Amino acid sequence: MPELHPDTFLRAAAWVPDDDPERPWEDAADLAAEWIWQRSEEEDAAPMLVTNTLQNARGIQSLQEVAQEGGHATPQVRDRFSAGPVLAYVPNAKTLDFAVGLAHGYSLVVVESVSFPLAEWAAGAGALNLLDGTATTSTIPDDVKRDLDFTVGFGGNNGWSGSHEKQHARRYLRQHAEDGRLDPDAAAAYVMAQGVSDKGARRLRELLSRG
Repeated sequence: MPELHPDTFLRAAAWVPDDDPERPWEDAADLAAEWIWQRSEEEDAAPMLVTNTLQNARGIQSLQEVAQEGGHATPQVRDRFSAGPVLAYVPNAKTLDFAVGLAHGYSLVVVESVSFPLAEWAAGAGALNLLDGTATTSTIPDDVKRDLDFTVGFGGNNGWSGSHEKQHARRYLRQHAEDGRLDPDAAAAYVMAQGVSDKGARRLRELLSRG
């Protein structure tokens, strides 16, 4: 059996950062599609496309080809899909969470949108940057990361749904955010790579964004 990431349970991960407003979306999609086809062959499973809505992939041939081969899934579509390699195109947090689950035991590639920054998720998931072929590294300071890890596990990792967990997160993380050492979006992406759900990540982002 191939070794899986201990938190995401992915066999391999990659991403295409949205770091150039002049880059055509087709180019980013083509990079992701090329990688997921390679992983599909290695894993002997058809690749699937995951988007926020069924309309998101229209007009991009490389995405349509993936969808035709293995199917096109969204969090709203109730059709059942077996696990397999996944290409997630400009997902929001809910869709990324869905895509990670669908790719359990297989590979996942994500095309980022600036509306949902993914650098810290990519670092935590060990995702390869397909633009330059490098491993993604976290920019969160080590001491802040330790406090983040501590809050993730507090209270049984319930996604900060209880008052004690929220108070604990404020105590350990709010000052980091106020000092500009922890961006709320980066924190949300980071904890999703630790297995926190999209709802939990959203709660954390809201906690850190409040003045």
